[in-house]
Order: sequence, then C-alpha cells, then structure tokens
Amino acid sequence: MFFRFLCLVLLAFSLFTGRAQAQEYSQISWINLIHTLVRFNALNLLDQNLLDEYAIISECDLYKKYYQNDFKWNQVRQAIRESVSMNVATYPTNYQHDLTMRLGRFDFEGKIFRFDEKSSLHGVNTFALLAVDGTGCGGAKVEYIPRVFRAILSSPIFLEGLPLSEEDAQALLTRMEKNQNPERIIFLRYNFRTVYVEPLRKIEERRDMGQKAHYAQTNAGSQKEVKFDMQLDSVGFYEDPQRTKLIYQYTP
Repeated sequence: MFFRFLCLVLLAFSLFTGRAQAQEYSQISWINLIHTLVRFNALNLLDQNLLDEYAIISECDLYKKYYQNDFKWNQVRQAIRESVSMNVATYPTNYQHDLTMRLGRFDFEGKIFRFDEKSSLHGVNTFALLAVDGTGCGGAKVEYIPRVFRAILSSPIFLEGLPLSEEDAQALLTRMEKNQNPERIIFLRYNFRTVYVEPLRKIEERRDMGQKAHYAQTNAGSQKEVKFDMQLDSVGFYEDPQRTKLIYQYTP
C-alpha cells in the first residue's frame, strides 16, 4: 500500500512538471539539468549514491521523511526509479540562457552596431550555465552529483555586432536614452540544444593518494563540473530585460 501511494504521488508530481517543461526551450535549473543527464544516460540512477542525492534534489520532502527508515526508503527508491522510467522522454534537452552585454559605437562604414570591447562574441564556444550552492533540502549533503554545468558548442560564435541600418541604430539609441540606458546594455537569449553528454563514471577510492570515490566524466575530470555538448540554435538580442522587444536575431 505504501509503495502504491508513493507511485501515485510521484506520478502526479511528474505530470505537473512535465507540462511545465513542454516548452521548446526550458529554463536552466539544477533539477532540469540533472534530468537532461538522466535522459542522455549520463547519470546512472541504479547507483544508490546517485539515486539518493537525486532524491535530495528532486524529492526533498520524501527524503527528509523516509530516509532514516531503511525499508521505507528502499521503497521510495523503487518508486523514484519507476517515475523516472515513465517520464524520462519528457525531460528537457533544450535550454534558453539569458545574459547581458553592451553595445559600443555604430560603424557607419560597415553598417553594424559593434559590441563593446568587453562584450566580444569572437570565437566564443563555452558558456557557464549554472553553479549551485547548498542543496535546498535542509542539512542534506550532495557530494556526488555535479554542481557546475557548462555548455560546449561544436562551432564557436563569431559576431562583431548587430547589423542595423543607420535609421534603426539611431532609433535604438533614442529609445535607450528615453529608457535611461546610457550604458547601452542589451539583453541576450541563447537557445541551446543538447546533442550529447559524456556519462559520469565512478572513480574508485585511492587511499594511497588521499582520494575518495567520486564521479566524473573523465578520470582526470572535475567531480563538481559536468560538460554538455550543445548546438546553438539562435541568439536573440533584445532592448528590454523581459526580452519582448527584439532588435536582431542571429542564427548560425
């Protein structure tokens, strides 16, 4: 009876979150990125170390209530695995990543609104997606599941600025002045698509080297960071932080 109740609870929760993730590009969050790892078979939830930490992140209330009870917690593990199996096809693989940058001066000869020198997009192929502090689940510890996520693009971005006519550039500057934006800040939205994730492998304990068992994508890799091989679908450049007023859209 307890196991059936757990399955119903997890099914109801997964149906709710599945609807929230039906959008084409999902919001970046710890649980979403972990779900991507699971979908790409990069995080093995048959491993109890990883499963228990997955529960801390995704099912905190169940973890706090049942973890100390060995037998009930074993049933929770089974219910979580069943829920994941039923819903893995709905886990997100595509993400939107919001950043800001500054425009420099308008190039009248090239008809391009160049980026500020500190806001270059010349040969950029790696992006820090998320770095997590704490667990959000009381005093529960997460030691094995990654906390730092990075996107690696197959092709770097080469973009010197926004191609605009003189009229459009002047109108943009006028609106920026009206909106009290003298630093010429613009708001970007990257749309990424995950194509591959190298699986996390268990690196066994090496007591002679003072090394505890941990999980990493490579033997020499970081246990805290995981890299996603991603494709850039587009970058939208907006003049408002809500990203509703599109200036220019770049598609590779």
